[in-house]
Amino acid sequence: MRIVLGDLPLLFKALKDPTRLILLRLLMFNDEDKLKVIDLAEKIGISQPAITQHIKILKELNLIKLNKEHNRIFYYVDKTRYKSYQKALNSILEISSMKCNFDGKCDECPNNLRNKPK
Repeated sequence: MRIVLGDLPLLFKALKDPTRLILLRLLMFNDEDKLKVIDLAEKIGISQPAITQHIKILKELNLIKLNKEHNRIFYYVDKTRYKSYQKALNSILEISSMKCNFDGKCDECPNNLRNKPK
């Protein structure tokens, strides 16, 4: 799964909120995949509508998926997508720490990537 550079500002925005980081961690290390909004709200200590809003933002990035069983909805982290974002962030950090021998005119330069046709 490939991450589009345009997704990264949304990822940064989503992850800047400490509650969403806690939510992601709870879902990431939940082996049962059986957490509902009410469970998450109780564990984190915020309202169900607030949890729903945080889930919505993480779902927009496809980080959180849902599993419907009868009339219940359980949430879990899409670990494949999570690892793709992790890999993309690691690549950005690696590229940003390398000396550029092309004066910013190579394919890895953010200025050139931004101007490439889609």
